[in-house]
Amino acid sequence: MLAGQLALALVRAQLRRPAGDRHAGDGHLRHRIIDALPYALTASQREAVAAITEDLRQPVRMLRLLQGDVGSGKTVVALLAAAAVIEAGKQAALMAPTEILARQHIKTITPLAERAGLRVAILTGREKGKERKELLAKLAAGEIDLLVGTHAVIQDDVIYKALALAIVDEQHRFGVGQRAALQAKGAGGEPHTLALTATPIPRTLALTVYGDLSISTIREMPPGRQPIRTEIRDRRALPKIEAFLAAEAAEGRQSFVVAPLVVESETLEAASAEAEAERL
Repeated sequence: MLAGQLALALVRAQLRRPAGDRHAGDGHLRHRIIDALPYALTASQREAVAAITEDLRQPVRMLRLLQGDVGSGKTVVALLAAAAVIEAGKQAALMAPTEILARQHIKTITPLAERAGLRVAILTGREKGKERKELLAKLAAGEIDLLVGTHAVIQDDVIYKALALAIVDEQHRFGVGQRAALQAKGAGGEPHTLALTATPIPRTLALTVYGDLSISTIREMPPGRQPIRTEIRDRRALPKIEAFLAAEAAEGRQSFVVAPLVVESETLEAASAEAEAERL
């Protein structure tokens, strides 16, 4: 047991050692972003930002997991973390598993970043040719502060001038190699790492035990959010449920139905998407 703990301590020390002179800046960009928010940060968000800023001030590398439900405001915390290293003259990258998620992040980030004077860009498989070439030239010259995108942000020809913070969204959806490729983009050593997740899975939890991953949890929703109701009904309630869907549609709202099968099966007694779509 002692040998095991010593080996882990050595692994942790190795993981945290590569960090140059990257520190959080003076806070001027973070204050501008907070002032631009249409709501006040929740207590959990403020705690997370404080913990991240403290990590960035240390002479060792940050490895932190930020967990919180969908809609709890993880993206704003990630933006404030990025602003902290940008204040110190460095760059940040946010890698999301899908283009839809990357574009969702950029939609949240851009208006706040513009108010604070941050230069933000998006890079996915959609950016091609001349547009992509110009974006990469700006990134290498340090004219982009925060790059948001899919695994396109870790391709060989994507060169950062001074990447100090790597933010990985839904990190369990990336392979070890993809996360390592983002780490390798750091300037003068591996960048600080912030992982975001709404669904910590066993591998993520194992990292917290064995990989020296610190945890910040957002426990409350931003003010003004409607509470989410989750209910379970059996099939006898279908007529009522369908009447509810029809009433919502009449009000101009949308619904979606998830079925376990695509087409009907002779062996499984379960609803299929095709049959449900036809019936509804």
